Amino acid sequence: MTEESFSPEYIKHMTEFTNSISNTKYIIEVTKFCGYSEFLFVFKNSSLLDLYKHVSHQFCCNDIKGLYIRNEQTKSKQRIPITEQITIRQFIMQIINSNDEIKDMLKPVYSLPSPVVYRIYFDDGHCFCHTTNDCL
Repeated sequence: MTEESFSPEYIKHMTEFTNSISNTKYIIEVTKFCGYSEFLFVFKNSSLLDLYKHVSHQFCCNDIKGLYIRNEQTKSKQRIPITEQITIRQFIMQIINSNDEIKDMLKPVYSLPSPVVYRIYFDDGHCFCHTTNDCL
């Protein structure tokens, strides 16, 4: 479909939505260890528990083994805690402002001028070591 096939009103609303995302939401690229990934839009002030719930709904998985951030070079990882006490914004800011190796675990996936997208890894219990050598 080309943009010409959409109504001007739809294009207007979609443009406004896209432009406003970064004000209230983070774009998270949720990546399974098999390599499959999807974007997830989450409110910045949602809790980390809410993040787990959103991933569960989006991937139709009631048994999440864990969500992780990972250093792409060293493959070291850290589990994202399941808690209502920390917002997604607080977690991201804590990582970004860190002075150690953990800072390299959460960097924008795409370069500017693309919107900021952070990647987290999703363990649904299916290991793909035999195809990717990339299991938890």
